[in-house]
Amino acid sequence: MYENYLNTENAQKIADGIMKIIPCNINITDTAGEILASGDKSTLGTLHKGALTALKRKEAYVIYESTPTEQKGVSLPIIYNNSILGVIAIGGDVEEVMPIGQICLSIAVLTIENRLLSDMSSIKESRLKDFLYEWIGLSKEQYDDAFYDQAAYLGIDMKIPRTAVVITSSRIRYSIIETIKSHLAAGEYIVRQGMEEVLILFRSDKRLESRLEKILDISKDLENCYIGESDVIASRTTNSVMQTFHIARALNIRKRILCYHEVSLECLLNNIEVTRELEEILKLLEERDVDGVLKETITAYVEDNDNYAQICDKLHIHRNTLNYRLAKIEELLNRNPRRAKDLMMLYIAVIKMGGEK
Repeated sequence: MYENYLNTENAQKIADGIMKIIPCNINITDTAGEILASGDKSTLGTLHKGALTALKRKEAYVIYESTPTEQKGVSLPIIYNNSILGVIAIGGDVEEVMPIGQICLSIAVLTIENRLLSDMSSIKESRLKDFLYEWIGLSKEQYDDAFYDQAAYLGIDMKIPRTAVVITSSRIRYSIIETIKSHLAAGEYIVRQGMEEVLILFRSDKRLESRLEKILDISKDLENCYIGESDVIASRTTNSVMQTFHIARALNIRKRILCYHEVSLECLLNNIEVTRELEEILKLLEERDVDGVLKETITAYVEDNDNYAQICDKLHIHRNTLNYRLAKIEELLNRNPRRAKDLMMLYIAVIKMGGEK
């Protein structure tokens, strides 16, 4: 199981490190007695007789005096969790090289253990990533025993209410992700990241907005933050934040931090099924509102409740220009924005368009 952790690269690093300090030749073999690392490169790939004997006996093999076939020295099995991974062989007077061999053994075991822990950590990190992707896509009814077991293995408490958050950026860099991670508490996770946004699951907390303000201040590249609705079910809070993100793009909302409850009506309208009447408006908008002026006007007209002064101020236009735009909307889209029903249909269409211009 552990043999792969004593490969040629690791063995040579161990041998080179020791030989920089102690002037003697060190050989490290695999479980077949073949030399993986040595100060004498000409011996690489050959069999070491002392190592073969140590492997066969499963214990240290010591030669006090050289013979025609073997040099004096020690051959010490590298043992980890009761498994022999190879042998460290050092030539020389036993009294001198035995302590060196023990040091080499300790270094070899530590190296193997570090590699093993690193691999285990990588495996767990990969499993966590896969679990998080799955978690945000499953309804509670889809949770099964295996899913709960996986959560327990990863140390995830699924009973804690969480809030999904999307942070956008002009460019997501590795350094930014690492800095964001440093601001996360236990039980909070970066679920996925793209080129321009990061999805994070936070523990629900009344201080979340102030925490997010601090995170946004990390870098000028971080732009906006969208906060979903708190929920124990990860998929529900994720769905709410993605709807918030969509609505912000659709209606060109430029708030630094936008919460789901601020656009909950728009999220509800976005879930309305597209009827033939609505489909007609969508088609006309796509064809006749190339520059997005009509969508912008419809949105402002809804948000400011028919208050002409506020609408004109928001759009930076004169009242006559607003009247012209409203007339143009009726002409091009066959709906009168001054009528409540028509305005609502137009507004739903704008939301459905997703802010495309």
